[in-house]
Amino acid sequence: MKALFLSLITCCMTAIVWSQDRIFTYTYQSNVLNQTQKELEVWTTVLEGKEDYYRAIQTRVEYEIGLGNQLQVAFYLNTKQTSYLDTANGVIALEPAEISFSNEWKYKFSDAQADEIGFAGYTELTVAADELEWELKAIFDKRIGQTLHALNLIYEPEWKKTVTNGKVATENELKYAMHYGFSYQVTKNWNLGSELLCRSVYFKESKQTHSALFAGPTLAYNKGNFWLNLTAMPQWTNLNHSTVDRPQNLTEFTKWESRLIFSYAF
Repeated sequence: MKALFLSLITCCMTAIVWSQDRIFTYTYQSNVLNQTQKELEVWTTVLEGKEDYYRAIQTRVEYEIGLGNQLQVAFYLNTKQTSYLDTANGVIALEPAEISFSNEWKYKFSDAQADEIGFAGYTELTVAADELEWELKAIFDKRIGQTLHALNLIYEPEWKKTVTNGKVATENELKYAMHYGFSYQVTKNWNLGSELLCRSVYFKESKQTHSALFAGPTLAYNKGNFWLNLTAMPQWTNLNHSTVDRPQNLTEFTKWESRLIFSYAF
């Protein structure tokens, strides 16, 4: 009886420690917010380095709401500011800021701790002035003792408006990726791990596929209703030398990127 009681206490404590919505910054987990629970997240992603100077800063402000029955919804306001070396004029050029809106829906089919494996389905629609993106994601995860393993399979078609020969046309891109995250609970409040991202972009018009591998460490901190996650993610290698014959693909991707997310649940 005593052993059973201790086991239940341990399970409850583990559930409390892992109750935050995110341990990683790129790789999603299957858990969702409880009914009526709300969460405000602020994302900052920095992408840096191409053949010449390049830096882009992406910001997302997300408002999540738990709807109950394993379902949650979220709304995002997204901005992006990009600067680069204009070699023709010899100056650092600043592109106009990009603004977009996203709507996310996430449904949990099974739990990463109570079931053999956690599984959730995810869809997100992003609307900008000149483009439309639809992201579909299959989320798998498993908690084993002090460790968490998560795998995401991502499919994301994109439609962008351009001008060809004086006429408005639509360019099609297809993004697909595999994200894997591993995290170890160091203390009650700290988790340390790593993430691996295999990314590809297929351009329908040119029939070319750009692919690259990213990997780096991730750090997570949580206390009460507040949590903070940080990941540094260099590009390790170009995965398709038939498109870009260089060790890194700097045509479609950057040398490295980092992301910071902090959140407060209420």
